[in-house]
Amino acid sequence: MIRMGKTQFLFVMVICGCVPASSTEFAPPADRDYQKLRQQAFISYSAAYSQMRAERIHRAISLGKRVFQMEAQGQNIACAHQILVETKWLLGDTADFPRIDQRLNTLENVMDHPDLEEAATRQDPNDGSWGSCYTEWFFKVDATYEHLNQDATRNIQPEIRLTFLDRINSPEKLKQYFDGVMISNIARDGVDHSRELNESIADLMRFILTDRPKGYHWDPHLKAALMDVILHRLRNPETGWWGERYVFNGKMEFVDYLSLTFHIVRYLNGDVPEMRQIVETTLALKDLNDPPGWLSDNLFTDHNNMDVAVLFRFGWKASTIAQRRVMAEQIEKMLNWCLTESLQADGSFVHGGDDSVEENTYFGAAFLSRIGFFDRKRRFWTKREFPEAPEIRQRITRFINQHRTEGAVGGTYYENALRELSSHSRK
Repeated sequence: MIRMGKTQFLFVMVICGCVPASSTEFAPPADRDYQKLRQQAFISYSAAYSQMRAERIHRAISLGKRVFQMEAQGQNIACAHQILVETKWLLGDTADFPRIDQRLNTLENVMDHPDLEEAATRQDPNDGSWGSCYTEWFFKVDATYEHLNQDATRNIQPEIRLTFLDRINSPEKLKQYFDGVMISNIARDGVDHSRELNESIADLMRFILTDRPKGYHWDPHLKAALMDVILHRLRNPETGWWGERYVFNGKMEFVDYLSLTFHIVRYLNGDVPEMRQIVETTLALKDLNDPPGWLSDNLFTDHNNMDVAVLFRFGWKASTIAQRRVMAEQIEKMLNWCLTESLQADGSFVHGGDDSVEENTYFGAAFLSRIGFFDRKRRFWTKREFPEAPEIRQRITRFINQHRTEGAVGGTYYENALRELSSHSRK
């Protein structure tokens, strides 16, 4: 049986925002004050924002627990999981309460009618996308990438042309799209676009820069247009990181974003400006909550820890001796936490910080893999040996093999975790 208590606790904390943000004197002011400024902006948009949100949190938490429990019991929750992900985003990043109510009603209906779950696994005949239980384009892009990434390993091609990607398939369309999500004016619009920016950059980089999916023809000038957006429009020259710009109290503020910075550095293989500055900023933000910081409601998560560790790996050679010493100390702390708090006896992980057992397990396995816990050739930060690593890898692998057909994301994250755990993985 999968242990769900801590995961459910983290889900509750993330939904309700019950714990105040941490702060650090070394963090840029906009990063340090982000949560307060954001809350004020939502209240400026709607004076009833806090009450309206609070009225829906209890129901969202209750339904979310049911989704986790259904996954733990081996039930197909592919559609319910997609609706839950989108609902959490709406609750966290918008003040669109009629739509939140609609999504919660749809989630409850799907859980009461298991025959509806299969819809999430089929390609949309209208535009070729996957993720039919999402309503947001950027979530569909992500679901499609994950599905096609698995099909590519089996040399399976999509049956229906991916016309939904035509939305951004020219330099002009791409620029117009990012113009709409790279600046958030919450007090005016009631929406924080930062997650959409992060998700879309991550997936479009993997699609466009690698000429995927096979058979889809990208505009020949699109790579250059995307790189211009990344290097010249989304990067904070003061910190070296990437993030979202906000209009707070009539003033433009740049807020750094850990996940977005990870995605860009990772998918450009570290070939980015000022890696030493990126490391310096990363260390300065360690005590903040995400999106700029490492923590989630003042807790470690395997997801954020993996992002940080990858930034350290790419920045290691560019760093000073003093920075390397601090990075090694921090990885040691994250590793100890992962092995003693997150990793469970059955090989699962409970503190991924994400929306399913499958995703949490992937990020726990990926964190261990990318710090070289299983492979000394990847162990950039220490010369220590980890004699317990083979048993832990076997334990995680056994759990995944027992549950790989029951994952909330259709098994794609479990498959990625198995690749991370293989001795030859360099992902």
